[in-house]
Amino acid sequence: MKKIVALLAMTVLSGQAFAADAIVSAPEPAAVEYSAFSWTGAYIGAHAGYGWGKSHDVNNPDAREQKTKGGFGGLQAGYNWQFDNNVVLGAEADVSFGSVKKNWGGANVNDPYYGSDKLSTNGTVRARLGYAVDRFLPFVTGGLAWGQSKYSLGCDSARVGATIGNCYSKAAFETSEKKNIVGWTAGAGVEYAVTDNWTIKTEYLHKNFGKNGVSLIDPNIVGGAKDHINNRNFKTSVNEVRIGVNYKF
Repeated sequence: MKKIVALLAMTVLSGQAFAADAIVSAPEPAAVEYSAFSWTGAYIGAHAGYGWGKSHDVNNPDAREQKTKGGFGGLQAGYNWQFDNNVVLGAEADVSFGSVKKNWGGANVNDPYYGSDKLSTNGTVRARLGYAVDRFLPFVTGGLAWGQSKYSLGCDSARVGATIGNCYSKAAFETSEKKNIVGWTAGAGVEYAVTDNWTIKTEYLHKNFGKNGVSLIDPNIVGGAKDHINNRNFKTSVNEVRIGVNYKF
């Protein structure tokens, strides 16, 4: 009987030792490696936004500064380089289509002159400098801005012959001129990588096109001290708020 009990005890102890060895020798699960997002690479995308600005004929002391506004949309493309210290340096070019403008004058008999100041197709070529916090990228940007502006002026025929107003007893007319303008831009924004390929962004840009000469011939003002009014000098600037989406290759 003692031999049987001893045999059973040895069997139980051997089983416990085997179980302990099995638990100790069980392989640990492999660690999951985390791969940080990299902003390095080329991208293309689209944007839309709203602009507001100023247009002022500085040659004419009687001309009012016009407040322009309007919406636009467009395309962009660029390339980013992310360095080991998470600094991101990029280059981007974009083009926008729309109309940031102001139609003015002609609202009453005392203001027979009317006109329009408009910035239509425009774009930028910019550098971008940011700091990557994984998929979040705040940045500043600046560079070259270009665009096409159009300035119009006219005298309302319904007011010709009136006894008041700026073109009473004068000839009715309409004149306009388009101008390719170049200036500078600066701004800031934030971009976020939703997936490894798709990012979304929002940004603010200020564009300043300086002063640009335009000839708008008013047949009622020819020669003399006021002839400079025909050779106008428009100072143009615009602010933009944009949202956009990019596909990163």
